[in-house]
Amino acid sequence: MTMNDPEARYDELLELAYACVLERSTWSDLLGRVSEACGRQRGILLMWDAQQPYAQIALFHQNEASAAEAYSRHFYRLDPTGPAMEHRDRGVWYHDYLELGPERMSRSPYYQEFKRPHGMRGVSCLKLQHDENHSAYLSLLTNQDARDPHADQQRMLDRITPHLVRAAQMANVVEGLKLQLQTRQLLQEQHATPLWLVNGEGRVLFCNTAAEQRLGEPGSPLRQRNDRLSLNLPGMELLTLMRQACGRAGPARPAWMRLPGAEPVQLLVTPVKAEARFNLIHQQPLALVALLDARPRAALLAELFQFTPAENRLAELMVRGQSPEECARRLGVSINTVRSQLRALFAKTGTQKQAELVGMLARLG
Repeated sequence: MTMNDPEARYDELLELAYACVLERSTWSDLLGRVSEACGRQRGILLMWDAQQPYAQIALFHQNEASAAEAYSRHFYRLDPTGPAMEHRDRGVWYHDYLELGPERMSRSPYYQEFKRPHGMRGVSCLKLQHDENHSAYLSLLTNQDARDPHADQQRMLDRITPHLVRAAQMANVVEGLKLQLQTRQLLQEQHATPLWLVNGEGRVLFCNTAAEQRLGEPGSPLRQRNDRLSLNLPGMELLTLMRQACGRAGPARPAWMRLPGAEPVQLLVTPVKAEARFNLIHQQPLALVALLDARPRAALLAELFQFTPAENRLAELMVRGQSPEECARRLGVSINTVRSQLRALFAKTGTQKQAELVGMLARLG
């Protein structure tokens, strides 16, 4: 295969673009290949954060460190690319030589005092991602002494563009899901509440440190044998509750069980949907088993379900029998806000109806 063959070159770029989804280090190689294939000499991947005054260089190909330093120190204030990209849609290129034109570029301090001394002439910039807090851009630069890209190279750029945008979006999703999974696992590890993630047959797929410690205590009400969780107490069946939470016998729904003993302890079993963000590894309906002690309800809810303070306040009022409309008046918020928080409570507890939610919250008292 020769890289003089446009189809072979396009196939190579396509393969590299989607390799970036799972391997971030591939972006560096992609920058070089895209620059070369599309008649440019330098490539830069920039990340913009709303808290920063200008985009930060994440990766670059054939760019001088001194140029990056000069840009971040002073010349970002003069760069016309930022304003031009601000309201541009994703996937739409900005070419300064077309939109500014040679005359304006020749009179611009940015081009004459920054770009020319660093051997740069023109830039083509593409918005890959954008939300209110973050953006990502890909810039391809032409050297001062280089020829303009010819028609075939420009066609290659147009052809690969939608794949660059799609690969960036996919990479962002994958990185976000990895972060969410790591965060969720970290939260579970830090819980003081013993937690087990189990399937419908009671097989333990994850347990946190508190759960491991509780199993090792003398007189623990729970035991784990052959990777399956069960109760040490005669006449009490846990498997039925786990199957119920996993939807093995009808719609998945939470369940709880008060355990006998001197200290008031309850066992809460809540559904974990297959599509839940922290259930991506297993991709099947699961149950979260929590061994609850007599701590105050607010602290327990915040820890176990990650309720926000506002959601905690709403939960407390609903357990006292307040309707959503009464809660809105008591909290000084709109009914739409209460309904939005109520939907969040449903999602976080695995419940579907208000009565079911209130019953669970009341039991946690």
